[in-house]
Amino acid sequence: MSVSTFTDSELLQAIQQNDEKAFAELFRRYWKKVHHLTYKSVRSEEAAQEIVQDLFISLWNKRASLAIHHLPSYLYSAVKNRALNYIASQTTQKKHWDYYKRFIPVQDVVTENDVEVNELLGAIENEIEHLPEKTKKVFKLNILEGHSITDIAHTLNLSEKAIQYHLTQSIKKVRFHLKNFILVLLLACLG
Repeated sequence: MSVSTFTDSELLQAIQQNDEKAFAELFRRYWKKVHHLTYKSVRSEEAAQEIVQDLFISLWNKRASLAIHHLPSYLYSAVKNRALNYIASQTTQKKHWDYYKRFIPVQDVVTENDVEVNELLGAIENEIEHLPEKTKKVFKLNILEGHSITDIAHTLNLSEKAIQYHLTQSIKKVRFHLKNFILVLLLACLG
């Protein structure tokens, strides 16, 4: 006789006798329903899968002492309790997280970031001021103000190649002088 023809009671009796095929049939028969009920409660696929898996593992582990009279009712109650426990734990975790977030020194982090950004901007401005006049003008127009190379060439009465040269030189010089400054900032942020 195949386990697929067993009643729920017969499946439970076979499972109590360590019949893995009977347990597999019980799982096949009820996992979709149990999963659906769980998902409706917790609204998380991952949590639903974990709860259902735990439920069936628990059934197998307690197989010798199972005293189930009506399997669908038992599964419904077990899933409902596990889902409620999950929701309660999530609510507790959220409360703890909300409490913790209120006391994180956010202002200190923002202030540190503001200081570091201001220091970086100051260092960039300092390096720009050390550039030759035309190179400085090209850098400001392109990088800081967003003008195209063509527009800058017309404005400064220079060729586009000359503008590209000044832009390349300015970026190289600023990057070279800021390399160590940025490295220190990155290390400070990571540390």
